[in-house]
Amino acid sequence: MNSFDEKREFTIEILKNFIKDKDIDIDSYHIGKGYTANVWKISDELCLKVGTHNDIPDIPETFKECENLSVPLNTFHSKSGRYIGTIQRLLNLYSLQDLIKRGIKLPEKQATEIFFDVIKGLHIIHTNGFVHRDFYPGNIMLTKKEKRIMAVIIDFDEMQPITPRTKACFRYNGYQAPEIVFDNAMYDDKSEMFAFGVIAWELIFGKCPFGGYDFFGKVIESSWDKYAESSDTYNNNVKNALKLLQFYLRQKSGVSEECENLLCSLLEPDRDKRITAKQALEHPFFKKILKNESRNVSYENKNKNISDIERE
Repeated sequence: MNSFDEKREFTIEILKNFIKDKDIDIDSYHIGKGYTANVWKISDELCLKVGTHNDIPDIPETFKECENLSVPLNTFHSKSGRYIGTIQRLLNLYSLQDLIKRGIKLPEKQATEIFFDVIKGLHIIHTNGFVHRDFYPGNIMLTKKEKRIMAVIIDFDEMQPITPRTKACFRYNGYQAPEIVFDNAMYDDKSEMFAFGVIAWELIFGKCPFGGYDFFGKVIESSWDKYAESSDTYNNNVKNALKLLQFYLRQKSGVSEECENLLCSLLEPDRDKRITAKQALEHPFFKKILKNESRNVSYENKNKNISDIERE
């Protein structure tokens, strides 16, 4: 049996546990695909993800208790061990990448809610000694919860414990911290917070900080050139470019002082000085949430520029 037939039969076998149709047309249940996996809808609340098997650590119970993390609820393995199927929550809106592709800029009131959700999820991951490693906007989904939109981190196939040997996936270089891109350093929780800083910038300003402004774009382009100067030189160039971004924020960005400070703390080029998830949760940018004054955001009124987007 070839790999395509094996994967198809494995998928049908799992779907039969949840769907009553005798002759299952799996194509009619297919709702999406990622880098290495496909997703099928099995109910209004659950979906099936089937992909190649990865040796990922067991998911801690605390992950399952966090509403901002969508982890496997049940797991199936193909007979050959080549494929793995997981039952997961069906998240009913779209990803942050969908927003970014459409150039949607989030007002700070909306961003506060979404950022806080994402950082809560990262805090659980990091305090349990893990890093997600595939952390980019496509792996952060939005879903409705009562009268507000909630952000949920998905796809833990690349998750690993934090050790001196932990490395980044390098799949989405635009979200990697300077120490990863230029020093090939270990990938840790601080590296992941930098990635979130890039995502947060994109959601606030509607474009990536890397290349979004001429000077910084040129620095990045020259840094990736294999004929560029020594690593020390372009490492310093990137740090200087990040400082320029911080200068931009302080001078003419139009965001609040609290938002400016949070973005600068996340995009801090020095890993030792960069903010952690725990510190970010206590940041003044989230003062209203911390006082329980803004958690009941009206979906219709506060999020109408998001809710008008239809998934393609």
